[in-house]
Amino acid sequence: MPVPGSLKRQPINKSEIAQLLERQFNLPSLEMRAYLEMLERNSVEVNELAETLALSSSEARDLLQMMISRGLIIRAPGSEEAFSPLHPRMTMTNIFKIYEKMVVQDLRDRRATVDRMVNLLTPIFDERKN
Repeated sequence: MPVPGSLKRQPINKSEIAQLLERQFNLPSLEMRAYLEMLERNSVEVNELAETLALSSSEARDLLQMMISRGLIIRAPGSEEAFSPLHPRMTMTNIFKIYEKMVVQDLRDRRATVDRMVNLLTPIFDERKN
């Protein structure tokens, strides 16, 4: 792991990062593209983001609300129309926690299905013995 303070800015492929996070965490690539655009600025207003991503203002507002709910961004202090990205460590932690919760719930649902199938099929199996 790099020593704190030794991280240097390197060029990134925004599309590649967005696709990777979409594959790994089911995160919509549009949200990640928006987050990556926002990382380079202190704050972004709705209209700026809409223009950058070729969205309507309404679509940009919806996107920003979804990003807030996922813990990617916050409202910029002092403005209803401006938003700021959270630190990448916090953002990735939030993304992972949401994904982890989804995976755990999926496993529980599958376990319940297994239990239901066992209860449904066991009498059929037991009847053949008679």
